[in-house]
Amino acid sequence: MLRGLQVLVSGVGLAVFTLAVAGVAAAQEPAKPVMALDGDAAMVTILIKGDKTADFESVIAKYKEALAKSDNPKRKEQLAGMKFFKSPTAVQGNAMYIISVDPVIKGEEYDITRVVTEVFPVEVQEVYAKYKDSFAGRQIISLNKVP
Repeated sequence: MLRGLQVLVSGVGLAVFTLAVAGVAAAQEPAKPVMALDGDAAMVTILIKGDKTADFESVIAKYKEALAKSDNPKRKEQLAGMKFFKSPTAVQGNAMYIISVDPVIKGEEYDITRVVTEVFPVEVQEVYAKYKDSFAGRQIISLNKVP
């Protein structure tokens, strides 16, 4: 009985140690982007509910601010290659915003709330709520240069 208890305690100790080491290793690895863009350039079309455009535009302002104030130099590169547009034509009652990205910075995060979280972790909940409440759809088109 004592031997069985020793094996159990040793097994539990080994499992705890293994999980702790794995947790430290995972904490050191940067998170994989949820919205990395492919291609040389990209067009991101976002549909926003017609009565929520002011909320969405405040989200975009915070996104731009986060890109500009980030300690990550890649974020400034991303911002330099981005242009933001609003179409004067509604799509099924929704406003259409287009983000032109040229060049795409490979392997970097372009998700609005993830980028805002990096710089404004306290404010991100409010930004996320506005984005979620205004969102009506999104399409991402990757583009490659023609030689």
